[in-house]
Amino acid sequence: MINLILALLSGILGGLIIAIIPQVRNRIRNLIVLFFLVVGTIFSWRVALLVFAGKTVRIAGEIAGFSWSFAPDPLSAVFGLIATTLWIFAAVYSFGYMDKKHKQRTYYSFFLIAFSVTLGVAYSGNLIVLYLFYEVLTFVTYPLVIHERSPEAMKAGSKYILYSLSGAGAILIAIVVTYNLTGNVDFTRNAILAGLSGTGLNWLLGLFIIGFGVKAAIIPLHGWLPGAMVAPTPVSALLHAVAVVYSGVYGITRVVYTVFGRELVGQLTLGKVLPWVAAFTIIVGVVIATRQDVLKRRLAYHTISQLSYILLGVFTLQPWGLAGAMLHMFNYSTLKVTLFFCAGIISEQTGETEISKMKGAGWMLPKTFIAFAVASLGMIGMLPLNTFWSKYYLMKGSVAAGLWPLAVALIISGLINAECFIPTVVNAFRGERVGPNLEKGETCSMTMTCCMGQKQSEIRAIAETDAKLLNEILKKASKDDFYQEYLDESLSLKIVENTQEAINHINEHHTGHSDSILTSDEASADMFTRNVDSAAVYVNASTRFTDGFVFGLGAEIGISTQKLHARGPMGLKALTTYKYIIKGNGQVR
Repeated sequence: MINLILALLSGILGGLIIAIIPQVRNRIRNLIVLFFLVVGTIFSWRVALLVFAGKTVRIAGEIAGFSWSFAPDPLSAVFGLIATTLWIFAAVYSFGYMDKKHKQRTYYSFFLIAFSVTLGVAYSGNLIVLYLFYEVLTFVTYPLVIHERSPEAMKAGSKYILYSLSGAGAILIAIVVTYNLTGNVDFTRNAILAGLSGTGLNWLLGLFIIGFGVKAAIIPLHGWLPGAMVAPTPVSALLHAVAVVYSGVYGITRVVYTVFGRELVGQLTLGKVLPWVAAFTIIVGVVIATRQDVLKRRLAYHTISQLSYILLGVFTLQPWGLAGAMLHMFNYSTLKVTLFFCAGIISEQTGETEISKMKGAGWMLPKTFIAFAVASLGMIGMLPLNTFWSKYYLMKGSVAAGLWPLAVALIISGLINAECFIPTVVNAFRGERVGPNLEKGETCSMTMTCCMGQKQSEIRAIAETDAKLLNEILKKASKDDFYQEYLDESLSLKIVENTQEAINHINEHHTGHSDSILTSDEASADMFTRNVDSAAVYVNASTRFTDGFVFGLGAEIGISTQKLHARGPMGLKALTTYKYIIKGNGQVR
């Protein structure tokens, strides 16, 4: 019992600690996060080993006349092991990916709480507990989906909530109907609805499939998933390739084998249709994926396809099919997390998110693209990689069920998977090297030709700048160089650690005239505009727009390079300065 309690509580305790402690150094916070995740994972493994050994692990009680329980079985143990083990890898990846990003306390708090809630879904001992944790999982992952707080993220979050709550409503209705029919909602060796019959059971099964099918991304219930990829890459990799979507897959598996039972499902008309729904989702999902140019969206639609591989095995109602489904849960998750991690590295290091613009990027990140290639071959189902075996068992289960066309669908899907992934890798290594090998710590070569007359501009940098660049194309900058802002054919550079250091440097050396930031991070832009003390502060636009005529204030009769623009005799009004904030999307003049 203690193993189960500690596994369930570790993430919640860690999340609360991260939320309430004062701002601490990243290293300390990362250690706290890693500690609680490792503890939770260790105890989830201990729970799994007890379950696999045939021992009973259970916590139960009663509230307001309704029983609740946590009673993991082998299916629960498999789901729990996959989720907790991969959570550690996602956390380590997050430490680097989120290092310079905003709202890290919020991110890691909900990251840890979601860990415990996912285990609550996995270890649920009856439909009530499963429903409650399935519902809570939506709310604790919502802040992770909208982490960037951009309009796109907020729109994706709204769609995620709408879809998830609609699905949860269908599940609640189905649970109430099930309880009225049987007076029982506990998971036991015997199916809850065993021995019942009637056409109404088709509708009941349909409600359960629709409810859990939202998070399992069965077409056409998949609409939330591609949009949710605006979340940080670790969230996309873990929650939307493992935890959230697997909670839907797990729920459907529970319904088929524990609520209805394979015999009853096999007798229902809907039970005979479900394998074909899964096959349809497999083919259509991967076809749509091949048409996506944004890498994370391609992986999102590919997720929709791969989840239905698992469901196909479940719906065959055959031992080989179920074995293939359980094996594919493990195989797919490890490969898809790898693909998402690679996509995040590519985006962060090259700035490219579109596959068509990644030509030659493989030479900049060779190890990353090699890892991407290996995972891609696994997704195709190539020997000797792990997904070959799970797909083989799925095909055996399909044939054993007398549904051999489903095996053909799996083969066709593998061929389309090749079209989905192989060109991406080939394109990355096509052509000449377009940049330095970033994995070896090489820096981008900097060239600037800004001619004024026949003179070439000069680039200066302080000593902290990369020594190789300093020796090859840069001249050492003195402190006085940063006070020279105009009428000089030179550019002075300083590499800073974060936005705050940049603001401090600007406020120390500038004249208060015009300053600009180029960023896609709204939090950094907001910090910059609030704290830079200049007459005109720009976001993603050239400072050349600082002009009385352009601002709509009339023609310019004199040029000022200081914060006070007026010249000549001045009254109180002319001595009052304004701060103009100008936001663009790359405009120059």
